[in-house]
This record gives sequence, C-alpha cells and structure tokens, in this order.
Amino acid sequence: MKNFRQIAFGLIIGLMAIGFSAFTTVYNIKSVNLAKQTKAGMITNNFIVQPTADNFVQAVSASSSNCGTTATRSCIYNVTTEGQANIPDQSSYTAADVDGYVSNGWLTGSSSHALYGN
Repeated sequence: MKNFRQIAFGLIIGLMAIGFSAFTTVYNIKSVNLAKQTKAGMITNNFIVQPTADNFVQAVSASSSNCGTTATRSCIYNVTTEGQANIPDQSSYTAADVDGYVSNGWLTGSSSHALYGN
C-alpha cells in the first residue's frame, strides 16, 4: 500500500509539471506574436499618395481623387509589410524619400505615371 501511495504521488507531481509547462509555452508564443506588431513611430496608413508634384502624404485609401498635377512618379504607392516596419510616420515625404523607399522594396507603385484627377 505504501508503494501505491508513492507511485500515485509521483504521477500527480509529473502530471502537474507537464500541465504547468504547457502554460509557459502558450505565454512564450503570445510574447513572440506581440513582437511582430508595427513599431511605434512608423507609418500607420497603407498608402502614400502624391497630391501635388513631388509632395507625398499618407492616405487611408487609394483613390485617384487624392492625386493632383502631373509628375514623373506614380500617384499612389502601396506600403509593403516591410515598409510598415521601416518608413517613419511623417506628415509628408519628399520625392527622394519615396525613391529610397521604392528601391528598398518598402513601397510599390499602383498607378501609371501622370494619371491624375485635377
């Protein structure tokens, strides 16, 4: 009877250890997912548009009505996943900024050159 109690006690301790390690694993997965969120101070919208020649701003949606005069660059740019993590959140961007973001793969042009509403 004494051996039975020792075996039962050992099994209970073993099951508790396995159970607690499962909770630790879930916690670690959640902390990894939190690290993948957008960094603070980075672009918050999915598009950069060109309302006037060589002046670019963030936009919530892609609409050619946001486009102004003709220029040599695209009017609407899509922000890539990498762009969300690397483009700073600013009120406006220069043509040189946009060229750099495109060359890094952080933006992709979504409209033809000189397709503007006004």
